[in-house]
Amino acid sequence: MRARSTMAVAALAALVLTLPVTTASAAPDTVAVSAASAASAASAGATAPAAFVPLNISRILDTRTYDQTPLRRPRAVEAGETFAFPVAGWSHHPPQELTAVPDDATAVVVNVTATDTTAEGYLTIRPDAAGQTGTPATSTLNFEAGQTVSNTATVALAPRGTNRSPRISVYNSAGRTSVVVDILGYYAPSTPERRGQKYDPVRPTRLADTRVEGGRLGWGGIVTADVAREDLGTADAKAVVLNVTAVDPSTEGFVVAYPSGTTLPYRGSNVSYGPGRTVANQVVVPVGADGKVKLFNTGSTELVVDIVGAYGPSGLNLYSAVTDQTRVLDTRYGSGAPAFSTLRFPVAGVAGVPDNATAVALNVTATEPQAPGHLEVFAADEAGRPGTSSLNFEAGRTVANAVTAQLGGNPGSVDIYHHSAGSTQLLADLTGWFVQG
Repeated sequence: MRARSTMAVAALAALVLTLPVTTASAAPDTVAVSAASAASAASAGATAPAAFVPLNISRILDTRTYDQTPLRRPRAVEAGETFAFPVAGWSHHPPQELTAVPDDATAVVVNVTATDTTAEGYLTIRPDAAGQTGTPATSTLNFEAGQTVSNTATVALAPRGTNRSPRISVYNSAGRTSVVVDILGYYAPSTPERRGQKYDPVRPTRLADTRVEGGRLGWGGIVTADVAREDLGTADAKAVVLNVTAVDPSTEGFVVAYPSGTTLPYRGSNVSYGPGRTVANQVVVPVGADGKVKLFNTGSTELVVDIVGAYGPSGLNLYSAVTDQTRVLDTRYGSGAPAFSTLRFPVAGVAGVPDNATAVALNVTATEPQAPGHLEVFAADEAGRPGTSSLNFEAGRTVANAVTAQLGGNPGSVDIYHHSAGSTQLLADLTGWFVQG
């Protein structure tokens, strides 16, 4: 999401991340935030409800190389540029574009990375539209000069015709930035030949924490997470939605998630991190035949893994991606999120979200934080906070992360618990929603 420029960077303080809990925590007083706090909650167009087809992670764009870009040469994305590219892999013997999704795909799930950045700014990834110009109203990820940062995004697709790859685009707000995009899956109608998976939200649950068991990961370290579990209602899961956090890294590195029992992907990454910064990213990954997923690490870090949802044969919900991302929460029009507070805001019935929506996909941004902390995003009216985390931030730095959250209450609403000793401004952009179907 697009956010205002960050304040001067404060000295690094203790990084906060919730440890596993065995009993529900008592929530602080809830601050109600009305839909009026959304600066641009106009009705959003959306794709038809569709099922999910998970893919093993693969690269569809890398502007640093000649063989992973439609330009056939390395070139950074310039400030103010909208760079369009096909949802496709590449073959150079002979040169050809290999479409990565079928003709009837309605949306694509990708992991977007900004690297080799030369200034503070943001990227926005969105559907490609003919003649698309101008500055977008939202953003996907925020970066500083010299930082490598990733975020997951779901982007609506427009039909391009038989055997022609749909196109999406990335906008760069400042400086020169290299952009890497990996595909994680797509949404499409189920057919007899292709059975898509439906989604069910899971109460956010911690699956792994190397600070508690296993210890810090070095290069080549692997965390194995048991994700297909009866107790979570995910026994038949074919893919899962995780929030993966690299905690207190001491080097640069990245994490790759992949199904247990398969080989490590040749290209692709899910979470990028640098020394001293705790960072989180939403991860969508197929489940191995043994019901597990693996997370391969390349640097030195602690790793925390939380599950928030699953796709499988017993799932009930289909997904609609918005065709024009819409801001549904912006506390800069008020006083921000107070220290150790819970903000509740309605989503159902806002910006085109139907009243019967069961879960929502958001891009959540913390900006202008006065102190380090983290956010927990979960269904309103849950019995206590889940004790997980959705996004981590440091004083003075703007951070965004994709969040998929179940809706609760009437109308369907989301709670955001703000765990920090200072106030923080919070933004949320709507990227899509789930309904039973």
